[in-house]
Amino acid sequence: MKEVQLSHFYPWKMVPDTLVPLVMQEFADNGAKNLVLIEAWVERLIREPGFYSKVRNWLRACGLNIFECHGLWGQAYDLNITDRPRRKGMIEDHKMGLAYAAEFGCKTYTVHIGPYYPGMEKPICEALEQLIPEAEKNGVVFAIENGFDPGNSPDALLQYLKKFPSEYFGCCLDTGHANVMDARPDKKMELYASYVKNNWNNDIRQEPDPIGKLSDYLVTSHLHDNDGYSDAHMLPGTGTAPWDKWIPALKKCPRLVSLQNETGALNYRVSVRKLCATFDDLMKLQ
Repeated sequence: MKEVQLSHFYPWKMVPDTLVPLVMQEFADNGAKNLVLIEAWVERLIREPGFYSKVRNWLRACGLNIFECHGLWGQAYDLNITDRPRRKGMIEDHKMGLAYAAEFGCKTYTVHIGPYYPGMEKPICEALEQLIPEAEKNGVVFAIENGFDPGNSPDALLQYLKKFPSEYFGCCLDTGHANVMDARPDKKMELYASYVKNNWNNDIRQEPDPIGKLSDYLVTSHLHDNDGYSDAHMLPGTGTAPWDKWIPALKKCPRLVSLQNETGALNYRVSVRKLCATFDDLMKLQ
């Protein structure tokens, strides 16, 4: 079986720069090799001269690599935004984000396509037409992420993945989002978070096999847990996600290059040691 790399997300925007080297050293001391370039740092790289050299020095000092990138996301960066003047800036910012991801050696650059609205396919395709060639130029796979509304379900993502066949375009399976939408017989519709119900206009369509449906396109995966009803970014094993089933299935996906820890460590007071130990155990599942 091919080697799949593990990369660790951390909420660096909540950590003062003076403490970043200390936290990075904690990851290194606990056996971690790779970190995720988070969207807050991509923004700083674009806007803040000198930040690139600062991050390089932090990494060099403790022997860590950046292996993956969570690209820019939100109202200013989602692929389906309707603000026409901002769309030009969105495209240019993603292009620069891809360039920085390549400089750090990232294999993938994951984005959100944005919240559902009728007709969103057209602006998304317009964005992909410009950004997939840019990803290819930089040698980074541009990945779109599943969510928990009709516009970013596995079926919705497949229309884009099939329309733009490219080795530099793929999908990131967010396991927390997949667990919210997972079709299990014991789930009760009334327990879903209100925002999930609203996303689906109270007609939630669960997905029984997200990995199987997207397997030919999956290049990376965000790993975190929840209770199956809301997006909580809990430590794997503290929620209801079926890790014994999902990790082996992910590893069998032909294009998969990495798995990413996306636990909300600060929210749940999870130590770096606990993060590393938990994800090392997950990586052993076959």
